[in-house]
Amino acid sequence: MTRTVRLKSLAAMAALAASLPFSLEAAPFASRVVISGGTNVSFILNEPADALAYRLNGVGPLQPLSGATKGTKTFSMNAPTDTFEIFVNKIDTVGYTIPTGATIAAVSTGLSQTTNESGFKLISDDSNALTRFNSPRGVSVSNNPNASNFGVAYVANSAAGNTTGVVRAVGDGLYAINSDQSDAYGYGNTEKDPGNLFDAVSASANSAFRVMVSATGEVYTADFSDANANANRATADLSAGARLLAGVGGPSALPVGQNHGSTTAVYVEGSAANGDLVLYTLDEDLTSAQFGGVSTTDKNSLWRYNIGSGALPSNVTPTKVNASNVLLTAATSDLDRGADGKFYLAQTRSAGGEAGLVVLNADGTTAFDSLSASRTLLGNPTAVDIFRNTQAIAVSLDQKWLAVMVNNSDVAVVPLVAGIPDLANRLIVNTGTDITSGRDIAFDAAGNIHYVSSGQALYRVISPGGATYAKTSWNGQSYSFSVSAVPEPSTLGLLGSACIGAIGLVRRRRA
Repeated sequence: MTRTVRLKSLAAMAALAASLPFSLEAAPFASRVVISGGTNVSFILNEPADALAYRLNGVGPLQPLSGATKGTKTFSMNAPTDTFEIFVNKIDTVGYTIPTGATIAAVSTGLSQTTNESGFKLISDDSNALTRFNSPRGVSVSNNPNASNFGVAYVANSAAGNTTGVVRAVGDGLYAINSDQSDAYGYGNTEKDPGNLFDAVSASANSAFRVMVSATGEVYTADFSDANANANRATADLSAGARLLAGVGGPSALPVGQNHGSTTAVYVEGSAANGDLVLYTLDEDLTSAQFGGVSTTDKNSLWRYNIGSGALPSNVTPTKVNASNVLLTAATSDLDRGADGKFYLAQTRSAGGEAGLVVLNADGTTAFDSLSASRTLLGNPTAVDIFRNTQAIAVSLDQKWLAVMVNNSDVAVVPLVAGIPDLANRLIVNTGTDITSGRDIAFDAAGNIHYVSSGQALYRVISPGGATYAKTSWNGQSYSFSVSAVPEPSTLGLLGSACIGAIGLVRRRRA
C-alpha cells in the first residue's frame, strides 16, 4: 500500500471513530509540564497509553515516547524559543461511559431504582499507600494547564489515624497527589494544615471537609465543623494558608455580624491577586436574618461573597443566590458550577422525600430537581427520588456529565442535556461491596473521575473509557489542553493502530 492510500484509509478510520455510539473522552494525558534549563521538558503521564509522542514547533514528524508505563516522561527542545505539543492516545473498551449490559438493583443506601451498569476501570492502585485514607472528606483536581499543579489531586483527611490492609498513618489535613498517584510535594504521610486552620479551636471529623481547586491552582476548603467553621485557602504546595471569612465557628445561633457559619461546600471564581475573587458557599447555619432579612429558616442556602482584592479574612456581606429554599436546613450538601453558569446542588436524604439533586440557573431560579424529575420519569407522583442518597456531585469541564458520589460508595453518572440531568440515561459504576460512606467526587481535565470514600478508606480514579486523544501544548507563552474524539490529521501515522482498535471496538459494541 502506498503512503497516500494509507493516509486516506487512516482518515476514514478517524471519521469512523468520530461516529462511535458511545462517549469519546480522554483518560491518559500529560500533566504538570515543566520546562527547566531552557530546553528540558518533563511531564507526568497519568496512566499507560497506546501511543505517546511530541512535536516541536508544529512541524515535522512526531517523536515517539514510551507510553508503556505511567509516570514522569522527558524530552528536549532544540532551543528555549521552541514550542511543542504532547499527544496521548488510547482505546479502552471499559469505562464509566460504556454500559456493561448488566443492571444494578436498587438498594437502601444507593439509587432507589434499578439502573444500567457501566464499566469500572480503575486507573489508580489500591495497593499504593498514597491512596489510603482513614477519614477522607474531600477531593478536587487542578484543571488549568497553566497552573503549576495541573493534574494534582488534593484530598482532605479529617482525623488522624491508621488505615487497615495497606497500613498508613495519616494526619488531619490536606494531601497532594500527582496524576499518576505519586507524591506531589514529598510530604509522605505528613498532613498539611497551612495556617493551622482546621483544628484551630478543637479537633473535628468535619475539619477539613470538601475541597475545591480554583483556576489559579489555589486550594480552597470548606470547614463543616461548629468549632472551626470557615472557608479556607492554601497555596498549591500547601505551604501557606488563610481564612477567607471573619470569625470562626458555626453554632446554630451565629454571633451578631458574623458573615458565615459551618460551610459544607465552596466554589471559587477569580482570585484575590487579580482583584476578582468571588466565593460561593453552602452554609448550614447562615440565614437571611443575620443581615437584616426576614427569614430565619433559609439555612443551607447558596451564598455569594464578592471579596475582590479585599483583606482577608473578609467581613463582606454575602448575597443569597437561590430564589427559594432549595435544600433542607439539616443535610450534608455539595456544590458545583457548570461552564454555562448553572449551579448544581446536592444533598443526601435517605428518606427520599426531597430532591437529592437541584440545578439552578445563573440567576438563582430553579431549573431542575431530581425528585420532580424522578416522579415524572417513573409516572408515579409519590415516588421517592432516584438520587435520594447523593453524598457529593461534580460536573465535567465540558458540562456533558454529572458525576454523583452515592452513599454506598458507588459512582453514578448522568448525561447533561443543555445542562439538565437526563435521568432516563443514568448509569452506575459498581465500585465493590456496598459500604457507607462515599464522601466526595471530582473530574480531572481529561474526564477521569476522582472520588474518596471513608467506608472504603480510599482515594480512587476511574476512567471514562472509549477512544482517547489528548493534547497538551506550549506556544512559547502559555499552556493549553484539549481533548478530541479523533486524532489530528498529522498524527494519524503514529496513532493509526489506535484507530484500527476503534473499528474493532465499534464492531464489538454493535454485535
